Amino acid sequence: MIRKDKVKRANGIIKTHIRVVKSFRPGPGLAPKQVTLKSFGYLEDQPDQDAFMKEVIAFNKSITKGDKKKSVVITIPLDRKNNDICNKKYNYGYRFLECIYNKLEFGRFFDSIDFKGNYSLNEVFQFLTLRRIMKPRSKRATLQEIRQFYNKEYNFTLVDTYRALDKFSDVSIKLQKHLNDKIKAIVGRDASYAFYDVTNYYFEKDFPEAKGEYQQKGVSKDHKTEPIIQLGLFMDSNNLPIAMSTFPGNTSDSITLQPAMKDIKTSYNLGRLIVVADKGLNTTSNIDYIVNNGDGYVVSQILKGPKGKRYHEIMFQEEGYVGDENFKYKLFEEEYVSHINSKKTTTRKRKVLIYWSREDAEYAKKKRNYKVEKANKAIQNNAYGLTHGSNEYITTTHVVSSTGEVGDQTIKSINNDKINEEEKFDGYFCIITSELEYDHKKILDVYRNLWRIEESFKITKSDLQTRPIYVKTKKHIEGHMLLCFTALLILRLLQYKLKEKEISPNRIKKVLNSCTCVLPNEGVVLIDEVGGMLSFKEKIKANGEIVETLEYDEAKDVIRADYQQIQKAFGVSFDYATATRESFNKYLKSIRFNIERVKKQK
Repeated sequence: MIRKDKVKRANGIIKTHIRVVKSFRPGPGLAPKQVTLKSFGYLEDQPDQDAFMKEVIAFNKSITKGDKKKSVVITIPLDRKNNDICNKKYNYGYRFLECIYNKLEFGRFFDSIDFKGNYSLNEVFQFLTLRRIMKPRSKRATLQEIRQFYNKEYNFTLVDTYRALDKFSDVSIKLQKHLNDKIKAIVGRDASYAFYDVTNYYFEKDFPEAKGEYQQKGVSKDHKTEPIIQLGLFMDSNNLPIAMSTFPGNTSDSITLQPAMKDIKTSYNLGRLIVVADKGLNTTSNIDYIVNNGDGYVVSQILKGPKGKRYHEIMFQEEGYVGDENFKYKLFEEEYVSHINSKKTTTRKRKVLIYWSREDAEYAKKKRNYKVEKANKAIQNNAYGLTHGSNEYITTTHVVSSTGEVGDQTIKSINNDKINEEEKFDGYFCIITSELEYDHKKILDVYRNLWRIEESFKITKSDLQTRPIYVKTKKHIEGHMLLCFTALLILRLLQYKLKEKEISPNRIKKVLNSCTCVLPNEGVVLIDEVGGMLSFKEKIKANGEIVETLEYDEAKDVIRADYQQIQKAFGVSFDYATATRESFNKYLKSIRFNIERVKKQK
């Protein structure tokens, strides 16, 4: 629009200043402002005022009618420093995560919590969750970048953050129930199978805490010596987390299942579940607990040692196998004694699938040969601090070197008997299930989906950097774990939105962190390049597998391609280098998380 401002000059003369301005809202809920698009000077100073005004009107018309070739002139003073507020980078990629966060109605949940603090629990939870996905760091380091989000003004301190963690701990179970209800409403919770597994996370400290605290010494899956905490996680068939349970680090994996399952069944009002788990959770007590509650199971069964001995005759007998030289299996029913309680037992039936895979056999052999090679080197170098895993193939004999009798001198050698015994089991695997109607394909399909929960654990450890854990108190730890659980859920929902075009968490982070802009003035946004990472050309192998070559694909930018894919999934598009604040805000506001329900709650 054209503005004509009367300006009184120093000599007392009043002149008319002509400029073209544009109204805009700098952010949601903020009052409208005006920015000058072009200043034309004083009307009275023009030799031909009619021609002058025609020029002003033409410029204004080109702006208001959306001339596709219009441009915005930005004046930058030469003395402006590179750390000027107008040169500061803001991230807007967070908006793709925020719209999922809003869809889950965290704001409504936290508004329902009895809380008297002078800061917003929802703001703290939102900021920590989104930053955990995009740039995971300690709480202190995260708060140092609290002003990095475009159009976001968070108003809380580091002290508020630690206090909020206490409150997050108090409402953890309630929030997980809320999220389960929202998932059922938005996506449709497919809880026909409940995939369960346990992992642990280490702390940044040397010594365990007192008994009853989380920080305890235990068997670390990262092979760490620091104290750890155990986390049990349930996931559904859509690869979406259902619930988590935390346990002290010295808790055995096998005894986490029953309390975790009890919580999820009673708290979430779920129907019959089929628990899918690995051999570490396959104990008689757990199996009895599952079936006594009317649920089912598909779990792997150890074949070595006393527990698997009863299957050896069937397994090693060639007769009865179905398949070929690459894959063969036996499927049969067996009866077993199940404990109903401490005094009463009953006989039940289950199916047993034993199979052999050439691919698995070759992998097991390669893995063992690697360890044996390391053990040999350790013996030759007289190394006693052996690498993890290789010492199991070394045997120690105490002899007197001159006579060969048992004595004080030790001789280390490769345990060939152990190697020969292990070779017999290469490629064999066993799965047991309560579901008698399942054939071998169904059993394999169900069990093999367990890799998804293992992948989720890797995401929490690498992409979300859940560990090392820096917070110390029990409530702070529980609050931290809840934030990481929520971050995993939002990340999985984003992948679910992408469907068959799923992008890895690492690539999602690169895209979202590349979405940055600067604000040279109140009315204009300059958008940085979303890209900058070349792809490698791909080729199709004879077996149909697609692999990357060593040659650059100059025409394809990985980050830009992923960004366009994410935009497409959300039904939006914005690829301009500059825009008015108003139009850019409209674009961000248009990013919504809408998804079709594809499965029903069982």
